[in-house]
Amino acid sequence: MEVRRRTKLVAVALFSLATLGSIAFYFNKERGWSKDTVLFVPPGWRTRNLVQANRDFPWKGGGLQHIPYVWKDAVARQVLTDGNCSCPPENPLIKIPKYHTASSNYLNDFASKPEELRKVMDRRNREKERLQQRAPPPTPVLFANGKSPLSYPTQGLRVQPLGSIVIPGLKLEELAEHTEILEVQLNAQLGVLTTLADIPSVTVEGLGTKHLSLSSPSLDHLNRQLQFLVYTNTHFDPDTVDYVDIRYIYFQETIPIQIQHKPLLRIFDFSQDDIATKVTIVTKTFLRYNMLRQLIDSVRQFYPTITIIIADDSDVIEKVEGANIEHYIMPFKKGWFAGRNLAVSQVTTAYFLWVDDDLIFTRNTRIELLLQVAENTNLDVIGGAVRDDIGIPTTFNHKLRIEDGDALGDCLFKTKGHYHTVEGFPDCVVADVVINFFLADTTKVQNVRFDPRLARVGHTEFFMDGLGNLRVASCSHVTIDHASKLFRPPWQDKKYRKFREPANTTNDKHWFYKYNLKCIHTS
Repeated sequence: MEVRRRTKLVAVALFSLATLGSIAFYFNKERGWSKDTVLFVPPGWRTRNLVQANRDFPWKGGGLQHIPYVWKDAVARQVLTDGNCSCPPENPLIKIPKYHTASSNYLNDFASKPEELRKVMDRRNREKERLQQRAPPPTPVLFANGKSPLSYPTQGLRVQPLGSIVIPGLKLEELAEHTEILEVQLNAQLGVLTTLADIPSVTVEGLGTKHLSLSSPSLDHLNRQLQFLVYTNTHFDPDTVDYVDIRYIYFQETIPIQIQHKPLLRIFDFSQDDIATKVTIVTKTFLRYNMLRQLIDSVRQFYPTITIIIADDSDVIEKVEGANIEHYIMPFKKGWFAGRNLAVSQVTTAYFLWVDDDLIFTRNTRIELLLQVAENTNLDVIGGAVRDDIGIPTTFNHKLRIEDGDALGDCLFKTKGHYHTVEGFPDCVVADVVINFFLADTTKVQNVRFDPRLARVGHTEFFMDGLGNLRVASCSHVTIDHASKLFRPPWQDKKYRKFREPANTTNDKHWFYKYNLKCIHTS
């Protein structure tokens, strides 16, 4: 009787399990989790086996391939990849509501046809290539290959936080005072050291610790072991450097290993090759709606569909409406740079054109010429020229230099002029500061931002914040007109000037404190 009862219980359990599995499979299929619902997966997205072929690993050179080694599979699985990641397929037998389970989601479900996916990928790849061309080149891996007698990498090694890397370029040269046992010691600070393979006649101590010792009576065998040295970061810090010391007899050198996340690209989608999909016009206004409307009217003469973003901190708000116009209201007198921050934060195109609200577009205000410079160089901010009442263009190009100071602070030198001409664009020059009419890379400027503490007066400060991070140039062949000041009634801007130019307003204390400056020299 007991056996029959147990048999029945087992049968019921198996039947229930099969039923639940069928239900889970059905709901997975209904929700698009079934493998059959994937319409198209590019070959580069498919899972690949771990491979070593066609990779420039240290153990493939050096003339030491005749020395055998015993592979460590566990370490290899952790360290070696083929450079093509994949997400494991989701195939749970039972799904329990509100219970978290591992899941994978390939992001190509939006495409109803393979052709649609291919078009999106082609568009993304073109923009990806453009971003990579504009980005600074990666730091190359350089080696000290000398008779010191240590050879080792001096720069360019990079690993993700808590990731692993094979350290290349390690080698010893034999000394005249050769000892019976050769020994190398390595010490890490933020990670541990291990080996990817075992080499005969080599003794290894301290595997998986910060301190690793390798010794052997054979120089070739010891060098062979050094080809399989692995560093693994164990102390999480998303942006730091570990300095690994390597010692041999009385020689000591340092191997820097940069610990950084792989940065994610921020790619803008140009669904149409049109200026309006690439550039947004951005401005800040305060108490000057007559000027603002004049600006908008002039823009629409030449760019009828381009988006215009307005940040407004006036006291009595007037509606500014129209197709592709975004009008953002701020608290009264919130400030000049705060408004610039707000306006730029709403930009969804790869570039924006900054204009003051008292500028006027003309037939020489050709955004596409500035865009041509941006897309064919690595420049981030490209200024134009502003023409005054009598038609004289001004670019306001300046160079900045900072010299070390004492306890009181450093010295800033601001000099009129530029550094050199932009290659391929004879009308453009490289500088540090340009005028308030410029085309800019949206992402780069958002990373620098405008200091909102500068409420009334500010210009050079933005370029000081971007010094070393923004590549700046000025192009004299693209101009915009400044609204006339000669024929403007003096009472028209009286209220504006009261707030814009209050008495005794300087940024001295701000510059002294924020930038650690004691003096500024302008020439």
